[in-house]
Amino acid sequence: MVDYKTFKKEYLNEWVDRSLAARKAAEELAMKDGASLRDIYKPEGLIFDLGGKKIEFKAENEICPYDDNGLFTWYAAHLKFREPDKDGWRLPTESEMSALKNNAPYKFVQDKDMPYLLMDGRLRLPAEGFEDSKGGNALFFKGETGDYWTSTPLGGMYAIEFKFTEKYVKIDVSSVNTACSVRLVREVN
Repeated sequence: MVDYKTFKKEYLNEWVDRSLAARKAAEELAMKDGASLRDIYKPEGLIFDLGGKKIEFKAENEICPYDDNGLFTWYAAHLKFREPDKDGWRLPTESEMSALKNNAPYKFVQDKDMPYLLMDGRLRLPAEGFEDSKGGNALFFKGETGDYWTSTPLGGMYAIEFKFTEKYVKIDVSSVNTACSVRLVREVN
């Protein structure tokens, strides 16, 4: 029979070994992307000062439950996320995404699983592609382009999106029936 002190020491050693392995993996990931460990471990790593207004980005894209590719039409995104939820998460505005584009350095990263845009060494936006507004649930340019809705309508059948490829990052216009990615934001005091 193992006494309590021996068990505790063996358990503690195993826990330390696992923690060190996790920290090493996180450090390697941070070095690969140019982020710091602080940015990986703390949510405030995704807070950006956009012209005197601090905005936090969610770490992951929202997934649409009724779309095979997990993307939202602008109407679906607008109806679900136009008002902040109980924690303050909502669709970003065109001006917030423009400020991010204009003030945060970015690079397109050719990851083997899913290429992404890395903003300021901290915010990852996967290049999920989009679904054409003509329907059929056909996914276009997955791994090549990222299309993210803003809350800003353009009028009629169009709305503003944040779009990127390996060659450019821009604010663009798309049909409200196109299905794109959604990344929520909230204001931080």
